Amino acid sequence: MKRTSGAAYLAERDKASQPAAKPKVGWAARSFGDFLKEPAPKKPLFDPLLSSLCENGAVLANVTTDDMGKEKAAMPKCTWWQFPASGAPLRQDGDSMDLSELKGVPLVALVAQLAARETINDASSNQGFTTAKGPSPWSAKLLQGKTELLRLRRPEGLRSTGVWLIATIQKEGNTWKAEAIDELYPEKRLEAVLLLRFKEFIEKKEEKQEEDPMEATRRMLAEAMA
Repeated sequence: MKRTSGAAYLAERDKASQPAAKPKVGWAARSFGDFLKEPAPKKPLFDPLLSSLCENGAVLANVTTDDMGKEKAAMPKCTWWQFPASGAPLRQDGDSMDLSELKGVPLVALVAQLAARETINDASSNQGFTTAKGPSPWSAKLLQGKTELLRLRRPEGLRSTGVWLIATIQKEGNTWKAEAIDELYPEKRLEAVLLLRFKEFIEKKEEKQEEDPMEATRRMLAEAMA
């Protein structure tokens, strides 16, 4: 009878109690069905929000560029264009707007542009040329408190002479509706474009008809003979 030491016996017992190792499945061992399985959908990098209802109160525009943390010239400047029911459009610069203070204003348009034009010196030559820096992506959010009303992004950014018409906030009964626009216009033509685009919100001035000279003469003679 073969004798076995205690240590060897325990080693054999532990080896027998362990589950058998699963063989590794190589490329050739995979079934054809594995290759037909569709990959899990990837979460989009940016999820836009293009329309929301909001109440009276303050709204905040948060417009950023991917370079704004590095360059002060990349800081966007926001402007609110108010279109009152009577009178000419009004401008208000700043990131926030209190809708409860807008009396007789059915529509507000939010635009953004670079706070300063940025140029960089061309170090590749001694001619002293100045070259415009390429635009970086822009993102915009409209918030009321902690609630996001709008969320949109322009990956191609905009040039230093361009203006981004981000959204409008329109009065609807006792509430407001925020709606994304996402259009670009030249800075020099912005006011003219806005007046044309939102012409239905601008009061039309009645043109005074000039009196016919002959009719004016007859009227004056009639009044003198009366």
